[in-house]
Amino acid sequence: MRRILPLLGLLLLAGCGRAAQSAAPGGIVPDVATHSGIPAFSHVFVIVFENLGYSEATRLPYIASLGAQYGIAADYYSVVHPSLPNYLALASGGTWATGDCNTCYVNADNLAAEAAQAHVSWGAFQEGLPSACFLGSSSSAGDYTGKHDPFRYFLDVRDSPSLCAGIQPLRALPKDLAGNGAAVPRMVWITPNKCHDMDDCAPQAGDAWLKSFVPQILASPAWKQGGALFITWDENNKGDTGGCCGADPGGGRVLTLVVAPGIAAGTKVTTPYNHYSLLATVEDGLGLPLLGNAAHATPMSAFW
Repeated sequence: MRRILPLLGLLLLAGCGRAAQSAAPGGIVPDVATHSGIPAFSHVFVIVFENLGYSEATRLPYIASLGAQYGIAADYYSVVHPSLPNYLALASGGTWATGDCNTCYVNADNLAAEAAQAHVSWGAFQEGLPSACFLGSSSSAGDYTGKHDPFRYFLDVRDSPSLCAGIQPLRALPKDLAGNGAAVPRMVWITPNKCHDMDDCAPQAGDAWLKSFVPQILASPAWKQGGALFITWDENNKGDTGGCCGADPGGGRVLTLVVAPGIAAGTKVTTPYNHYSLLATVEDGLGLPLLGNAAHATPMSAFW
């Protein structure tokens, strides 16, 4: 992988107090918080849904219950339309594509490669994926679609068997969650299938899927012992071009839930955030360098 920051940049980050984190898979918990106010996460879970505005999402019953029990980013925006550039932004700090293309592969630094370089375990779990390291654009089984898996677009992931092995069927995750946390990657990306992500089915189907799946995360030692779960949407589907934080116009206002131990019930943060803020939060919490536009974003430290 290309160097993400020059040596001088790494030294400056160390001087600012970023945790110098020993790399270890599974349940090793860093003991130093990051300089931005983000706590050092044992594990991070990110779930991305499709095409729903903030107000519609907050009316879904299970999602509303999570917001009432944990935290809501109430002024959060996707960065562009349509879907794929938002997925790429969340995974790399840049949009790269202008549409929902299947083969517009990207030669860019990304969350998977930087995590692997730092020996931080990671996995991108795709519902309906037919097999590990499947790089096709679609599958007839399980309503999988490649345009909702940003990691398959990065050339260094495609060209590396060890990196590509991080792309896994979602069915592989529940068994790991039920263990002691050691088998769960520290960075977990989850993409539901095209029905459960609210793309091809009604939002209620996604809410029901979330109600069936999220309790497995919240019951796991990986989440209980210093973990965090973020649930967001790729874009608003109502023609909303609202944005913030230097990405305006953007992809509209969307809901983002912050579900972590210790967050006060009903926390609602009105600081403007976008997908680059979420990427910065994930990277800071795992002690990783900030990629692309995440380096200029406001991390979501107000929740802590």
